Amino acid sequence: MANAMKMSIFKGVGSEDPEQFWFIADVVWSSQQITNDNLKKAWLVMALHDRALTWYIKYCQDHPVVTLLDTQQAFNHDFKKTKY
Repeated sequence: MANAMKMSIFKGVGSEDPEQFWFIADVVWSSQQITNDNLKKAWLVMALHDRALTWYIKYCQDHPVVTLLDTQQAFNHDFKKTKY
C-alpha cells in the first residue's frame, strides 16, 4: 500500500498561505477518496491549530449551517497574508 498523504497543519500565522492549505487539503481528500463534506470538515478540524482553530470554532458557532465551500471562502478571506 502506498503512503497515505497527510493534511498539512495550519496555525493562522502570517507566513502561511490559506489558499495553498486548501489546495493541499483538496489533494489529500481526493487521494483518500473522501467526498463527504462532513468527513472533510472532521479532517479540517484536525489540521487547524492555534489561532486558525480558534477562528474555525467561532466561525462554526456564528454559522451553524454552512457549506464547506462557504467555510473555505471565509477562511481564505480572513487569513489572507495582507491582513496579517
